Amino acid sequence: MKAIKVVGAHDVRYADVETPRVQSPTDVLVKVKAGGICGSDIHVAHGTNIFATYPRIVGHEIAGVVEEVGTQVGKLCVGDRVVLEPFKFCGTCYACTHGRRNVCQSLQVYGAHIDGGFSDYMVVDEQNLHKIPDVLTFEQATLIEPYTIGAQATWHADVQSGDMVLIHGAGPTGLILADTAKSMGAVVIVSEVSENRLRTAKAFGADHLINPAKQDFKQVLNEITGGMGPNVIFEAAGIPALLTESVELASVAGRIVPLAFSNTPIPINFGLVTKKELRIFGTRHQTYKFVPVIEGFESRLDRVNAMITGVYPAEQFGQAFEAFTEKDSDNCKIVLTF
Repeated sequence: MKAIKVVGAHDVRYADVETPRVQSPTDVLVKVKAGGICGSDIHVAHGTNIFATYPRIVGHEIAGVVEEVGTQVGKLCVGDRVVLEPFKFCGTCYACTHGRRNVCQSLQVYGAHIDGGFSDYMVVDEQNLHKIPDVLTFEQATLIEPYTIGAQATWHADVQSGDMVLIHGAGPTGLILADTAKSMGAVVIVSEVSENRLRTAKAFGADHLINPAKQDFKQVLNEITGGMGPNVIFEAAGIPALLTESVELASVAGRIVPLAFSNTPIPINFGLVTKKELRIFGTRHQTYKFVPVIEGFESRLDRVNAMITGVYPAEQFGQAFEAFTEKDSDNCKIVLTF
């Protein structure tokens, strides 16, 4: 079969690899139909993903069809349409036994620690697959996993109806956060330097738009929040300095959630953290969010369709990766088909 394989930093190939086989009783063979490109895939390809090992087949936003099942598979049948929950966990460590398997001590993530799904076929345990309704195309279904990330982040932040929510960045993650927070009754503020992305954010539920390159960000934010400051701040722009600023900007009893990985040390005024009793949450992957996201996904298809700005056959992965990383473009989510 063919797969998109990262041999090393900046060495990505559409290569012939061995087709995986069902071996364990709970294994499921999936014919991959579509896969969404994520920033983490690009980081693996560029050698900047801090978790990746090589060589590695990338891809974790995967949708496909069940082709074969192991002898003890109980919830899936041949022909079922599925999406991938893209990590393995031990089930016995502290995190796993306290409902936090997304940060399992022995966590293995598809496309980083172990081979992912940018391939014609993949074999995974049935617990890593979720059925999807027939109304969804496979291309649309690749957005389910990213939406679980938004669901996890808003859960951590305890977003409530009426909360003033500030989102830094209107890339795919920022847009999903805007859509998710708005559906929970929040007042959504999006800060973004791209006018094209700001316009898209409006369609995803943003009530207020700020371009910090053209406006006095703090003054506008102060006017929007009546001097109170946002109750929730999501940092989805990948700019570490914004976290330092967020401690100052957040309201009393506010919540701050960074969504980008960074090894850059960040100064935090813990006097303000204590004074305002702020909560700062790390968030990684998701826990138990696939089922509720899938159940409500049909209601979001207009936004999902707006996010998918390019679909490429797998053999054109080079063009697809380039489109995904192109600066100052209208590209948002790029999907590969297999």
